[in-house]
Amino acid sequence: MATDALLRARLQAICGDRGLAQLGDAFVNLVYSLAKSRHLGTPVGEKVPDRVLSEALGMSGLPAPARLKCGERGDIVEAALAQAWIGGMMTIDEAADAVRQELSRMRCRSAALEREAAARAFSTLLKSAVAKIEAAEGQ
Repeated sequence: MATDALLRARLQAICGDRGLAQLGDAFVNLVYSLAKSRHLGTPVGEKVPDRVLSEALGMSGLPAPARLKCGERGDIVEAALAQAWIGGMMTIDEAADAVRQELSRMRCRSAALEREAAARAFSTLLKSAVAKIEAAEGQ
């Protein structure tokens, strides 16, 4: 894995790609909606809050750039996942299955537990995406 400084710079560059973050926003919402639909057995459409994605970045342990707002931290997660998806390193089904597995671990349904499960799932996906992106770039 790259040094913390190199990885921090890479995440900052990913965050700066507005188009990638916007595509990532749609990707994340689709993945979450698909996962929750499969978990509940009924179709739902959900939007993942920036706060959940910001928490996912923090849980990942990746060296995020300093002094970012919650939405900017969420953009990093969205953009990295979109980059992995576009590059063929992650599929929608793979991502949705990972999120569904976290949702299925919840013992009861509460908004707080659901947000926490979503943050854990997206943290795992983020770490996987970054590792795959680094491997593809020859790191």
